[in-house]
Amino acid sequence: MKDWKNDFTARFVIGALLVTGIAVLLNMVIGNFNVGRFDLTADQVYRLSPSVRTILSQLEAPIDITYYVSSSEKMPTQWKNLERDVIDKLRELEMASDGKLTYTVFDPSAEEEREALESEKAGTKDDTDAPGVTRKKIAERLFEKGVIPFGVQSTERDEFAIKRVYSSLVLSYLDRKEDVIEEVRPETFGSLEYEIMSRIYKLVANRRPRIGFYPAQPEIPPHMMQHYQQAPPDMYEATVRVLREAGYDVTRTNIKKDDPIPENIQTMLVMADQPLAERQLYELDKLIQEGVSVILAAQMHNYQVQYTTPGNFELRGMPTRVNLNDLVRHYGFEFDTRMFMDQNTAYIQVPVYSTRNLGFMQVREQRLEPVTKPVMIRVNAENINNRLSISNKITELFYLYGTRLIVHDDRMKQDTLFHKTLFTSSNVSWTRDGMGYGPVNTDPPPQEAVLRRQPLGILVEGSFKPKFSDGVVPPWPESDEEAEKEPVPVELSVKGKFGKILAIGCANMFKSDMLQSIPSHVALLRNTVDALTLGDDLINIRSKTITARRIRTIGPAGKALAKGFVVWFSPAVFVLLGIYLTVKRKKK
Repeated sequence: MKDWKNDFTARFVIGALLVTGIAVLLNMVIGNFNVGRFDLTADQVYRLSPSVRTILSQLEAPIDITYYVSSSEKMPTQWKNLERDVIDKLRELEMASDGKLTYTVFDPSAEEEREALESEKAGTKDDTDAPGVTRKKIAERLFEKGVIPFGVQSTERDEFAIKRVYSSLVLSYLDRKEDVIEEVRPETFGSLEYEIMSRIYKLVANRRPRIGFYPAQPEIPPHMMQHYQQAPPDMYEATVRVLREAGYDVTRTNIKKDDPIPENIQTMLVMADQPLAERQLYELDKLIQEGVSVILAAQMHNYQVQYTTPGNFELRGMPTRVNLNDLVRHYGFEFDTRMFMDQNTAYIQVPVYSTRNLGFMQVREQRLEPVTKPVMIRVNAENINNRLSISNKITELFYLYGTRLIVHDDRMKQDTLFHKTLFTSSNVSWTRDGMGYGPVNTDPPPQEAVLRRQPLGILVEGSFKPKFSDGVVPPWPESDEEAEKEPVPVELSVKGKFGKILAIGCANMFKSDMLQSIPSHVALLRNTVDALTLGDDLINIRSKTITARRIRTIGPAGKALAKGFVVWFSPAVFVLLGIYLTVKRKKK
C-alpha cells in the first residue's frame, strides 16, 4: 500500500509539472499571434469602430502616442485597472493602423524616484541635484507638454484622501504641435477612442476647423452704460467653451456691419432668441447658398412660473418674436409660433419666499419647490432617432419651452430637398395660442386635438434656393451711410451649393446652465457640430459610449408582483420540493 501511495504521488507531481509546462509553452506560442478580443458589452465599448481604419489610413507618417500614467500601486482602488484598459485600447489602435501608430507608456512617478535615487548614489552635495529639485525638473518638463498631475479621491479602509496622479495622453505627429488629452479617467474611458481619433483627424488636417457663433458676447449700449454696474451675463459662454475644448476655432459674431460673419468657416451656429434684421437674414441666406452648414436653434416662447398659493403655480408665456420663419419657410419648414406642450414633462426648481417673525424681527426665507408644466418637455430615448449618428446613444433631452417644427413636404419635394427627423415629441402633445399676457391654460385638449410625435429637431440636406434671389441687398439697420448709398442688386445664384441645415425648435437647451447640468445636451451639441463640420466618421466613433439606462417607473401591480416574488418564491420552492420528495418516498 505504501509503495502504491508513493507511486501515485510521484505520478501526480510529474503530471502536474507536465501540464503546467504545456500550458506555459502554449501561452508563449499563442501569445505571439493575434487571436482577437471578444466584446460582450451591450454598447460594444471595447470594439474599434469601422471609421477608425478610415481615419488612420489618411496618416502620411507614423504618429506616436505617449501615455503618462502613475503606477497602479499609487492609484485609488477604482483606478487600478485604468492603465491596463488604456494600453489595450492603444494596442488595438496600433494593430488597426498597420504600423502607422505607435505608443509608449511612461510613469513620471517612477522616473522621479529613479533620478532621485541616482542622485543620492552619486553622493553629490549640490542642491540642484536634490531629490526635490529633480522631481521639480521632471514636473516642469511635463508641464511644458501640458501633462499635469490632478487630484482624485481615494477611499481605502477607513482613510479618505486626495491623491495626485498622472493619466494623460500626448499625440505627436510630424513637426506639428503636440496635442494632449489632459485627463484620462475611468468614467470617461467610453469616449477615449473618440478623443484620440478626433485629435488624429485634426492633426492630419493640420488646421483647426473654424465655425461661427451667433450671438456674440452681450454688449452694453453706450447710452445705457451708466445704468449697468457690470456686464450682462453671457448665456452661451459654456456653449462656446465646450466647442473650443473640442478643438474648434470659434468666432462669435452679432452679424453686423462692423461685426460680420467670419470668413472661411465650415459651420455657422445661430442661437436665436430675439428678432433678426432683414440684412441679418440676407447674410444667413447668402451663407447657405455658399454651401456652409448652418445650425439653427430658435426659441419662439419663454415662460415665467409664478407662485400663487401653497402647492399651486401659475404659468405665463411671452413670445420672443423670433422671425427666422421669414427665411426658413422658403426652405420647406418653419418653427411653430404657437405654444407647444407635451404630457411627458420634467421638473424645475422654483424659488418660493416666505416671511417668518422672530421676536420683533421679520426674516425672509427662501426654499426651492419642484414644479412641472407641459411646456417643460422631456424627450425620452424612444422618441430619439438612434439610426442617425447625430442622435445615436442620446438617452434623453430637456426641451425647455421649445416648440415643434412644421415640415412642408410638398415644398421640399419640389426643391429636391431631403430631411431626417432627429427627435420628436411623445404621442400626446398639443398646441395653444399665446397672446403674451395672462396665465396660460395647460390642460390637455380633447382627444381629437392631440398631436402625435411632432418633429422637434430635423436635418435638411440639398441645394437650397435663395430667398433673396432678386431685388436689392437690404441695408444694415444701424448704418446711416448704408442708407445714403445706392441700392445694391442681389447677386445670389438661383440654386446654391449643396449644404445642410440642422433646425431645432429650442435654444434654451444649449444655454450655459443647461449644458452644465445635462451631459446629453453637450453630446448633442458636439454631435451636431462634428457631423456638419467634419463628417460622420467621428460621430460614429463617439456615439459608441456607455449608455445610461434608467429603470422605468413600476406601477402598483409590478411592485406587488416583485414583493411577492422576493417574499414567497424561495419558501414556495422548498415547500414544493418537500412535497415532491414526500410523495416519492411514499410511492417507494
